[in-house]
This record gives sequence, structure tokens and C-alpha cells, in this order.
Amino acid sequence: MSISDWQILETQLGSRHFVGCDVRNLTGRVSTAIQEFDPAVLRGITSSGRVYQLVGPRGWSENGRYLWERWCKVNDITSYTDVTAESLAEKP
Repeated sequence: MSISDWQILETQLGSRHFVGCDVRNLTGRVSTAIQEFDPAVLRGITSSGRVYQLVGPRGWSENGRYLWERWCKVNDITSYTDVTAESLAEKP
């Protein structure tokens, strides 16, 4: 799964998620919790086992924003933090 206009967001529960736009069909995308992330190649594996490839510069798509807000509501997430810069600085 390749996503563009991406961010890494952390919920108040401590789970981190890729949020962005699916490059195949331009729909919003929110991953399950990130289990592994390699900032050198911008690739991560989530709890579902799906591999995400982050494409292009980080960003914030309207489709991704809409889906993230819906996902937060459905999952009772009341706060989150953008940890993109921090995640990119971490060693795998």
C-alpha cells in the first residue's frame, strides 16, 4: 500500500498510525497501529501485517483528514499528536 500526503499521528492511547492518500485511487487512508517503521526508506508494517510505503513529501490530504476524523470518532479517540518529525528522526 503506497500513500502520499502522509503523516504519522499518535493517539492518546499511544498507538501510531499512517494517515494519507492512497496513490492508486486517491482515497483517504488510515492504517492500523504501526508495529515497525524504517524512516530511511519510509516503509512500515502495521498490526494488520500490511506494508505501507510512504511516497513523496509528508503532507495532509483532505481525504486523509476526513477519514482520520471519522476513524477517531468511531474509535473514541479524543486527542492525537502529529509525531511525523519525531518518527523520521528515530533509528529503526
